[in-house]
Amino acid sequence: MGTFIGHIEPTRPLIDWQLLQQLRWKRVRDFMAREAIDAILTNVVDNVIYLTGWPRFRTSVYEGSYGTLFMREEKEPVILCSEGDSRGLLKDQFYPDIRVMPPTQAKWPDPLKKAVADYGLSKARLGLDNRMQASLYNALVKELPDASIVNVTPVLNRARAVKNAEEIKAYEYTVSLVETGTNTAIKACKEGWGRYTENEVAALANYELLKRGCNSPDIWCCSGERAAPVRRYSTDRVVRGGELAVIDGGAGFNGFKSEFARTVWTGGRPTQDQKLVYRTVYDALEAAKAIMKPGTKTSALEHACLSVVREARLEEHYGGYPYTGHGIGLRAEAFNVTARYPEMDTVLEEGMIFNLEPGIWQEGVGGVRIEDTYLVTSSGFRVLSRAPYEECLLD
Repeated sequence: MGTFIGHIEPTRPLIDWQLLQQLRWKRVRDFMAREAIDAILTNVVDNVIYLTGWPRFRTSVYEGSYGTLFMREEKEPVILCSEGDSRGLLKDQFYPDIRVMPPTQAKWPDPLKKAVADYGLSKARLGLDNRMQASLYNALVKELPDASIVNVTPVLNRARAVKNAEEIKAYEYTVSLVETGTNTAIKACKEGWGRYTENEVAALANYELLKRGCNSPDIWCCSGERAAPVRRYSTDRVVRGGELAVIDGGAGFNGFKSEFARTVWTGGRPTQDQKLVYRTVYDALEAAKAIMKPGTKTSALEHACLSVVREARLEEHYGGYPYTGHGIGLRAEAFNVTARYPEMDTVLEEGMIFNLEPGIWQEGVGGVRIEDTYLVTSSGFRVLSRAPYEECLLD
């Protein structure tokens, strides 16, 4: 019976959500101690999720509805929520200090000033998230004249870049759900032969994600001449045989966001030029993987991809800019894989999760993007995303 049940119901990884959050707190507090930051104040939703674990299931259209005051001391964070969420939160008592905020951020400075004062932080070194609304940031600087205000965004970015073991399990499960949508879209493009439009391919994929409990599904399809140069949205264009079709995007689950891409050959006999474009993008990823390990700079990954593209004499059609990849976790994370902006260069560390997404958009031939998600391990990497490549374009 156990074997039968296991066969029909995929087993979820056992994720200790409490431990996951405790490990996040320890990492952030270590960074705060190094920077002598006493507390963090943010209403940027992904940073709120990172610091509190809430609201990971679904976020409001108005993302400024969430906030937290997070302290370096071993205290639970203060939750700042909208009136619409307050009754449920107060009933569940997710955290002991839950404060209902006014509906407009213009009125937030006074209650935020009170929260800071209630915890004896009016003269503390306070980290403000500079991704928050500029008017709110500036108002808080004015309302807290005795506090030492610092920009905490770089600290949060560094903390979030490396995932703990529980985050890795949770993220890989999110990837597995997004794969179902991506593979649904691949199947529709390959078997359709003019049966589906781009919009219908995307709808099938996104419906699959919704069925599995994902939020904000956003897989799109771009085919034929629309993929060279790429248009990153679906239309009512029919996906026909004998074309390259790009499938990209993803969805969120439990606060994490996963997305990756495949390019599909829709059927028939490909041209040598179409094979060259696909093979070049595929080999670009292989070249980056050859040097992917802790200590490698992200700029080196882009250089590795570009060397393959240049050798194929396709650099003028390269579509990996402004960056060839990016960190990922709760969203597309802050560090980018680019050689053009030295200030963005990042050294890979064990526990980082990121995407590489080289692309070539060649008019008259077609567009290709292959994007995968990688976990940096102690000795190299592991590919987290799973979807087929086009073997007929690699022979």
